[in-house]
Amino acid sequence: MTKVGSTLAAVAVSVVAGLVVAGPAGAVEYRLKVASIFDQSLTSFLSRGELDDGAMGPGFQKLAAELDQGTVGRGVLITHRPLSAVPGSIARAWGGVAVQAPIALGGVVSLWDEVRWDGKPGERSVWIVKPSGREDPQTVRRVVLKGTTPLTIYRPYAVACGTSRVPVMSLGTPLIAFQESRGDVWDKYVDKNLDLRHGVGAVVGVNNQAVLADLMYIIVEQGPEPTTFEVLISWGNSNSQTPGGGFSNFGSF
Repeated sequence: MTKVGSTLAAVAVSVVAGLVVAGPAGAVEYRLKVASIFDQSLTSFLSRGELDDGAMGPGFQKLAAELDQGTVGRGVLITHRPLSAVPGSIARAWGGVAVQAPIALGGVVSLWDEVRWDGKPGERSVWIVKPSGREDPQTVRRVVLKGTTPLTIYRPYAVACGTSRVPVMSLGTPLIAFQESRGDVWDKYVDKNLDLRHGVGAVVGVNNQAVLADLMYIIVEQGPEPTTFEVLISWGNSNSQTPGGGFSNFGSF
């Protein structure tokens, strides 16, 4: 083999090796950060106007920065609410894909649970926050979302199928379990009602047994650009009445 031929062969090997290290063609890196805090702790960072559904503001940025830096008081956080991946069968029932990636639990430097993965644009990845015991508080009160938009606050709402779309909705846990067993919870109830305008949305599984806590599914819409998603969950001890006399987070159909 000539010197030129040897050089070209070496270049070809290097290119192939680089492609292998880089991972699947077309994959994009995504990052999800999740934290659970007491509802009173959340509201202490916010002004009155920042408590309305769809509100944004400096209070959210301040809280997120303190979670990043690990400077928020430990009494603000709720433990035993870990972020987890879901099995493939559950992800498919939610119209998405399961992701196998290491999850770093908060508490060392940052106080967020965090996961990074390479995914395919156009797919949805599915995650769950599920309490590991019967600790108080049991009820998801508010959810703050960030993806393609700044941090924005919402309460969970139970909505009739197809009548409206909300970024954070609620369903009864028995209904979720039943539809997961049928493989169609997304098609049957969620697709028509969940608004993914932020690139991320949430479905609260409402547990009507007083001693058991709610759980929450996080749906990430994987876009064409690398994106960091943040989900902040506030927890309280009872259902809260919404403006207009209805009840949020009260969700069996």
